Amino acid sequence: MPELQEDLQALADRRAAESTGDFDSVLTTARSRKRRKTAGLSVLGAALVVGAVAVVPTLRPAHNNVPVADSPVPTNAVAPPQVEVQPSAQALPKAKPLALTSTVTKAGAQFVASFPDKAVRSATFSMSLASTPNAPLYTLVAKIPGDPTTPYAIKMSGEMGIALPQYTGAGPYTLAVPKGLPAGSYEVCTLSGARLCGLVTVK
Repeated sequence: MPELQEDLQALADRRAAESTGDFDSVLTTARSRKRRKTAGLSVLGAALVVGAVAVVPTLRPAHNNVPVADSPVPTNAVAPPQVEVQPSAQALPKAKPLALTSTVTKAGAQFVASFPDKAVRSATFSMSLASTPNAPLYTLVAKIPGDPTTPYAIKMSGEMGIALPQYTGAGPYTLAVPKGLPAGSYEVCTLSGARLCGLVTVK
């Protein structure tokens, strides 16, 4: 609409000038208006370009290394793995003495273990090196009345799938030293009730 008004005004000025015979004045006026119109369009175009340049940065995708606002960790950072601390194996409770009839014996021989407290316990015992009492080498099954296969020893080797007898008594129990056992000092302990242990030297 402004352009149409300007054209009508220019036409009116031209007719007025023609009526007075001042045609040069008409041309000068028309050219002046055209320059003002061109200048206005130039200013408007420049403003649009500046606006577009200002908008471009806001449309640009965020770089991967830029952290998210209010985020404690950059978006490309990897959270450190959580290390779970496993509690160390608890040491076995301090044992009371196990009464042994033979503290010095040999591989394959038998010896008798009795309980000073006269408590009822299972007929199974553990045997380990005296230097490493927390690492059992054998499970010893004591002599059970009516079972001719006892006493015997079961070597500990990983997962055990052998069922142990459930016989219990107050002792004494007759145990057998494993055949082929190397010479050394070994600790024999009860596997039920208050822990009782005794040392056996194998020659």
